[in-house]
Amino acid sequence: MATRICFFESPLQLKWLAAFALAISAVAAAADCSRVISVPAAPTGFSVITIGDKVSGVYPVVLRELGAKTGCNFNFPVVPRARLDHMFFKTSEADILIPASRSTERDKTATFVPLIQVAPALISLKARQLGVTSVKQLAENRALRGALVRTFTYGDEYQALLLELDKDKRIDYVTDLNTVARMLAAGRVDFTIVAPTLMFSSLGENPMTADLNEKLHYISLDGLKRIDSGAYISRTSLEASDQEALRKLLTDSVKTEALWNAFVKYYPPDVLRGVVTRKTQRDN
Repeated sequence: MATRICFFESPLQLKWLAAFALAISAVAAAADCSRVISVPAAPTGFSVITIGDKVSGVYPVVLRELGAKTGCNFNFPVVPRARLDHMFFKTSEADILIPASRSTERDKTATFVPLIQVAPALISLKARQLGVTSVKQLAENRALRGALVRTFTYGDEYQALLLELDKDKRIDYVTDLNTVARMLAAGRVDFTIVAPTLMFSSLGENPMTADLNEKLHYISLDGLKRIDSGAYISRTSLEASDQEALRKLLTDSVKTEALWNAFVKYYPPDVLRGVVTRKTQRDN
């Protein structure tokens, strides 16, 4: 005689099953992204590394690591740097822009998530340290000459310092940090001012300049504020639930120190002195 096994025969049991299934699906929806998230990648030092169509570096590593735990999958199409803003802010082909600096104009169409704070450093040769620790001292020492990349900016205090140095024609503007490093090594200039992570990674990417990293000295300048760096989440390409899932994922990258641990894998301690995660700042 066959045994009939029947679960949830009563209406009450069926109602309980339906409620349980609904609760499970709600939890899954809260944890998972509804689709693959597009994060266009362009070379950005060790923050984003591209070799052919392979993408690695600090931020891709963290996104993949936390995405695997939360059910969010990421695609990293490699694109020219000039296309990043266009894809994100104009055509909505991108869901996340990372790393990114904040601006009022960008805030109109996307949500900024602050991840780290970065301070530019005064960088010189170890063999010729300058004895300068503040913006005031640097402005007053007219014997010192610098080289800067014109497109970099670090807030109002930085811009005011540049105006002061420009009055005495003490700055040579160049297009890239490799040129800056070669000018330092040749003794043509005494210093540059830039985020240490950018200088270190730019030199490390080029075999012709990688050895210069060992010769550089980094000093924080009193009078230059730290600036926020983080990610923008699109409000036009993403559903509200996905926006919230990604905001939480990015925030958790700081709370769990996953982001800081990724930075430590790529940069030495003297370079990271100019980088403060949001969590580290609160704890200190």
